[in-house]
Amino acid sequence: MDRIDVALIDALQHDSARPIAVLAEAVALSPSACHRRIRALEEAGVISGYAARIDPRRIGLAVEVFVEITLTSQSREAMDRFERAVGDFDDILECHLMSGGADYLLRVAAADLDQYDHIHRDCLARLPGVSSMRSSFSLRRIKRFAGYPVPRGRP
Repeated sequence: MDRIDVALIDALQHDSARPIAVLAEAVALSPSACHRRIRALEEAGVISGYAARIDPRRIGLAVEVFVEITLTSQSREAMDRFERAVGDFDDILECHLMSGGADYLLRVAAADLDQYDHIHRDCLARLPGVSSMRSSFSLRRIKRFAGYPVPRGRP
């Protein structure tokens, strides 16, 4: 990746809805050259998709919960079974395999504590191989994810 690729990635992470002509001007390329660069980044898997950032509170999701999961076994079969099951539940926003005390860290959003209780009973408690769960409630988001820091490329 060169500096133009880095500039494109950085710009797209912050506003992927910007017209190609505006993006091209921002990185000092013609619109067609800019479009070719973006397509090449997509084909290389650097850009894996585009999505809108949604304010969860504006759609009624006021509670954000991080759930630490410990499994009864760390065998490949147990972990594969758990990971497949996680994919079946839309209420689980993210799942990370962790090092340290817990095996997995899940991120869940709910409208309120009553809805989280339903998610806990109807979703999390049904996950296979779980020996313990520990929920931590976010009081306030301090910094929102706004994109990855892109390593600076060659000149």
